[in-house]
Amino acid sequence: MSKAVLWCNGDIPSIGLVKSLIDDNVPVFGIDGGADIAKLMKIEIKSVIGDLDSVDIVKWENKTKQIVNQEMSDLGKSINYLLENGMKEVDILGIDGGSPEHILAIWGNLAELSGNIKIRLHHEFRITERIHPNEGQFEIFIDKDEEFSIFALTPCKKLYLKGSKWEIKGNELGLSSIGLHNVGLGNKISIIADGIIALITKR
Repeated sequence: MSKAVLWCNGDIPSIGLVKSLIDDNVPVFGIDGGADIAKLMKIEIKSVIGDLDSVDIVKWENKTKQIVNQEMSDLGKSINYLLENGMKEVDILGIDGGSPEHILAIWGNLAELSGNIKIRLHHEFRITERIHPNEGQFEIFIDKDEEFSIFALTPCKKLYLKGSKWEIKGNELGLSSIGLHNVGLGNKISIIADGIIALITKR
């Protein structure tokens, strides 16, 4: 299995959200206190990752992996750890809530991490998919009149968005509000960019 779930120490997700992500064949890793939240919801944790400053290590004997690196957040370190251990996809929950700096750091992780792993953030009513230029053309079906948004997390010299109400035809784009609240037409949209894009769709 080359896919994993990461559980962060943010707001407690709903049971419905958890059930939509948890699969017996997909390992779940807790990031610090996120492991405790998962345990309370009776989810088996394969390992607890991070600097371990917000989790009771005694409760997780033989199930911890301390990663000390002050140049990156626990989330970034944990994703790199999964990548180093052969994971190609990661679904992340428990990322909402918390301080503004922690929220901004999550978006920073999407911008700075390797393109060799697919990353999806699962909010209560939205999904954020990171689209890295290494992936080539990205396609996804968007219902008619369904709103979605795209943001350039790193500068794009050329960004193409096709199949939506408002298209982008090779424009240069940086982090801005330009991609906010586009609308689907009931077909696939396609995105090609030479920078890193965040696509936000409804759950």
